[in-house]
Amino acid sequence: MKKLLFVESNTTGTGMLALQQAKELGYEPVLLTNDPLRYTGLAKQGSTIIQCNTNRIQDVLQAIHTHMVKDQLAGITTTSEFYIEMVALLNEHFEFKGNPSEVVRKIRNKASVRTVLNASQTLYQPAYITVRSAQDVMSLERADIPFPCIVKPVDDSGSNFVKKCNTHSDVIEQVQRIAAITHNVRGQETSPYILIEEYVEGQEYSVECFSYRSTHTVIGITKKFVGVGPYFVETGHVFPAPVDLHLAELIEQGTCEILQRMDWCSGPAHLEVKIKDGKVFLVEFNGRLAGGMIPELIRYATGTDLLKEQLKGAAGIKPTVSTEIRMVAGIRHLVPDRKGSISVASNGIGSQIPGIKSWKLFVHEGELVEKAVNAYGRIGYIIAVGQSQAEVEEILQEGEKELALKIQEEVLH
Repeated sequence: MKKLLFVESNTTGTGMLALQQAKELGYEPVLLTNDPLRYTGLAKQGSTIIQCNTNRIQDVLQAIHTHMVKDQLAGITTTSEFYIEMVALLNEHFEFKGNPSEVVRKIRNKASVRTVLNASQTLYQPAYITVRSAQDVMSLERADIPFPCIVKPVDDSGSNFVKKCNTHSDVIEQVQRIAAITHNVRGQETSPYILIEEYVEGQEYSVECFSYRSTHTVIGITKKFVGVGPYFVETGHVFPAPVDLHLAELIEQGTCEILQRMDWCSGPAHLEVKIKDGKVFLVEFNGRLAGGMIPELIRYATGTDLLKEQLKGAAGIKPTVSTEIRMVAGIRHLVPDRKGSISVASNGIGSQIPGIKSWKLFVHEGELVEKAVNAYGRIGYIIAVGQSQAEVEEILQEGEKELALKIQEEVLH
């Protein structure tokens, strides 16, 4: 049995699910990680675990060469945004097909993406600047900053440290906050650069794509529900988005142009976009499957399991993806809007609500939670299917009502 290597994983259900699916495809899953305790449920997977410093290419290569030979490898992949460049480097070393590491490095840097896309006449180009410190901001003229603006790290994930700023002092404070961070949640050294860019109003969509040998397939468009600023925590998604043919074509054409300009050639991509002045505006480019359980929504809506197709692609097998829509699927993320302790007045969501496919709580009764300021602050979800967005929204609302989750605010004495 050949081995399918995973360099770390995301920490949601998709990460552990990928290990299971590798087995279903006939491969032995091997997880390289610097901290096995990071993954809830890992012990139940029965996967081979190799502990090493996954943030250093030399250490990863040594660990692989110590435990196996190249002929045993079917491929190398990850479900974590933070390790797609490492996977690209490893694929180059072992001469597996995939995205060149220089391409992955480019799309992992949000400022580099802006620079590349500046050459386009058909995409909306936001005003933007990069800085390294609050002193850089203070040396700028106020007119140089496009208020309101988004301030964010160039290389983080999950909406971490992304904030809408309306004033010069807001920008300075957020830049100071980001500049003080030297390492991300995975212990990787962060870029010293910070992106300040024009804030674009409007409905946000994500576009789920799959590429194989530079041929791009747009699986579909997801409608995103995002909480109010200044932090933009995603509170839900619906797939497929209820968009007309003209808008769908505009988004698809813009997405394919972005993939081509970024030289993306292999595997999943998750692009977040808005429409401004009749043009596609790229919010962010992510060289991975979507988070927030969007791949599960696509599986319910189309029958295509994008996670399984990613594993097939990593093993050198041509993916098979369908764009045929069978159902509408949606997710409601449970997002704390304040600090407090969890109160759950029910035993969960029973089977009496037709359309509920799954639900999960990541917290327990009485547990203290913080107000969510990024995707890591979400505390659960409900997934439902139906024949329309309206029906799905109604089912999700019923499910949330039955769950009866409340947050009791702390009383200061």
